[in-house]
Order: sequence, then structure tokens, then C-alpha cells
Amino acid sequence: MLSRFRLSHLFTATLLAFLPLAATAAPVADPAEDNAEAQRLYDRARDYVTNIKEGDYSYAYIQFHWKRTQANIERILRVYPATPIGRSLATGQLKLGEFDLPYFKDRVLSRLEEKRIAAYDAVNCAIFLYNFDEKRWDDTRRAALGRILEVLSRQQRWNEALKFPVLDTDKAYKAEAIFRVAARFEVEDMVKKLLAVTADSELPATHALLGEALALRGRARTEITKLLDQDSAEVVKLGVLSGMIQREVAIQRAAALRISTGNILLAGGALQRPTVRDDIEAVAKTFFPQPTPASAELLDTFHAALGARPAAESATTAHLAYLEYLAAFEKFDELETYVRSTSLPTATREPASLKAVELYAQAGRLTDAERHRAPFIKAGGASAEASALAEFRGQINSIEVPLTVHPTTFSSLPINDPSVLAQAIMEWSLTPNRSIRGAAPYDSVVQKFLPGFANIPAPKSDAVRDAASALKPY
Repeated sequence: MLSRFRLSHLFTATLLAFLPLAATAAPVADPAEDNAEAQRLYDRARDYVTNIKEGDYSYAYIQFHWKRTQANIERILRVYPATPIGRSLATGQLKLGEFDLPYFKDRVLSRLEEKRIAAYDAVNCAIFLYNFDEKRWDDTRRAALGRILEVLSRQQRWNEALKFPVLDTDKAYKAEAIFRVAARFEVEDMVKKLLAVTADSELPATHALLGEALALRGRARTEITKLLDQDSAEVVKLGVLSGMIQREVAIQRAAALRISTGNILLAGGALQRPTVRDDIEAVAKTFFPQPTPASAELLDTFHAALGARPAAESATTAHLAYLEYLAAFEKFDELETYVRSTSLPTATREPASLKAVELYAQAGRLTDAERHRAPFIKAGGASAEASALAEFRGQINSIEVPLTVHPTTFSSLPINDPSVLAQAIMEWSLTPNRSIRGAAPYDSVVQKFLPGFANIPAPKSDAVRDAASALKPY
């Protein structure tokens, strides 16, 4: 009995010793199955590229599937190199749509990554447009920069705003754009941080922004007095007076139009501390016993915004403020006559016409807006682009005909200057009226300015190429 037990154990041990060898033995390759799988992978890869095209789908969707394409090709070359498909791919006989395999991997996928990032959201799209011509630097591109910095700051993306690269000559412009938002929205930590790193020579301009913000927000006027005790430069007083005027105009106009103070928007935000009021005339006399040209212009603009027709020789700002008054009270016949008046200074006529385009669009009177745009369209160039931006600006601020953005809204605007379109996108992103219907509208903008995948330069580095092509599509 004992020997039989031992023999049974010995047989079992011997059998178990052979089982792992049997389990790990390589399966016999089936050439037909390998050929079929390689063909399936290639067909699927080719179909992704052929059928999922730019313009029909978002760049994020395209990238997911085109990366699957690359993964399929690499699997064929790694696992099924001996198949007919594998050999054809290795020798470059097969393509993916119109693309050679190396070009698809090294360049198409890198460009696709750039497009996907550019179309991710409003800020990314605006930055893409702003950087479209990196060698260009003019007031239009600088205005786009200012809008981007404003949006980043309004979204409290302070680090991104502070690190945004600019020319050395525009560092002060950048600092002011960021500080203006921090001060107006009472982000005290950021205000202190920025003041601490401001050069002494730039402090008056920064204090002017702070004074304007204190006045706009209705902060205790003792804070303004303290600021002026610290820095009584003319520019600081002008900043404070400007903030008081903007605030008082908004309050008085709302009262005349029977609008609740809770519905007043001022400098991008709701009116704060509505009980704080200012006697503009008295403040102006206190600050400037002997009026300066700048203080006189501010007062003239204040009176015009409340309905006093400015003198013909008044500054452009006063004439534009009067146009806004006429539109606010729906005096469009008077607005039409005023804009066409031959007594307007030559330098004011174009800004006044652009303001009319904006105000008509804001009132929902698009036929009138287009009529005033017609001379700008005929002139072409920068004038036509400025009129298109003015009309869009009116539309995004319209209460009468609220704007709804569709997938091709931005790309269909008659704007071909990327910096102008960047301004339009950023201004829209800051308005309360930013409804979207359908897919996000940024893919079509990217396609408008950077269409197709032909003649793409090599990636800037292997790291960029690998990040675009080697990372998994999920």
C-alpha cells in the first residue's frame, strides 16, 4: 500500500514537471490569420485617415483616431512584419490617404497636436491667432495682447498672465493690463504683489489705475485721499476723476432709463456700493483749480455722456460719449444726423462712423449698421476689418437681439487679420451674453488660418515629434 502511494506521487510530480513546458510552448503561426489581421489593422488605419477629415470633426476627435492609425501601423510593423502588408509598409509602398508614413508620423501628427491645442478654448484660440505672425508688432497686435491678458486675469490665471512672453518694450503695457483687472476686481493680494515690483518711474501710471479702480468700485473716498497723499501726480488725479465719471454716468443714465442699479454693468462687473456718489464738478475743481487739457476733456466727455451736445472742436472722446447717449435713449434720428454732420472734426469722423456701426448693431438695427459699414467695406483693408469688429462688438453686447454663437460664427466673420479676430473672441468671452449652440467655434477658426496638412516643416525637436505621435490616443 505504501509503495503504491509513493508511485502515485512520483507519477503526479513527473506530470506536473512537464505541464509548464507544454503551456509555454509557442503556438504554431498561421500565415493566413496573420495576413488577415495585418490587413484588418491597415484597412482600419486607412479608413480613419480617409473618412475622418478636417472640417467635418473637431481636431480633438480627429487626433484620437489618427493616433489610433499610427498605433495600428506600428503594431503591423512590430508583430506582422513578414506579411505582405507588413513588407509593403516597410518599403513605403503603402500610404495613409495622401500621406507617406514617415510624413504622417513626424509632421502630420505634430501639426494636428498644434491645431488641437489652438482649438481647445477661447484663450488658446486667441493666443494662436496672436502668435500667427510672430514677427509682426503693431497697435492691432498689441490690442490683441491686451485682451488676452485681460481674459487670463479675469479668469484668475494670474501665473499664466504674468509669464506671458512680450517684448521688453511692452513689459509696462503687460503689467498695466494685469494690474487694471486686479485693481478693478479688488484682488488685494495681486495688487500688493504687483505694486511691490513696480519701478518707481512707473508708479504714477500704476497709481492712476488704482485710483480709477477705487473710484469705479465705490470704495471709501478716504482711500482715494490716502492714495493722493502718497502720489499727487496729475495722472493719478486724472485716473481718479475718470473712474468717478464712468461710475456717475452709469448711475445717472440708469436712473433716467429706470434701470435698477443691480443691473448696471461697469468696467466688466456689476456696480458695487451704489450709494457712493460723487460731485464731479466739485471734484474736478478741487483736483484742477486751473483746468488742464486732459481734465477739460474728461469734463467735456462727462457732460456729453449725460446729453450735452459737445462743441465741434471737442475731443473725439466727447463726441463718442454723446453718440452713446443718443443710442441709449433711442434717439437714432439725431444720431444719424450727428454722424453725418460736416461740422465734425476730420479726425473724429471715422471713429464716429465706427461707433455708429457698433451702436446700431447693439440696438439690433443691423440694416443701419451695414449701411454705415458700406464705406469701410469699399475702402477694404484695415478699415473694413475695424468695421466688422465694431459690428460684432455691438452684437455681443446687444440686449435687443442676443447673439448665439454657432460652430462657424467666428470663422465666418469678414475678418482676415488674426489679431483683430483674436480681439473679437476675447471680447465675446467677457460678455454675459456668450451662448454657444452646437460644437465649439474654435476648430473652424484654426482651420481658416491654418488649413490642411501639406508642406509642414519638420517638428522643432524629437521630443515634440514623439509627444505628438507616440503617446497613446486616450
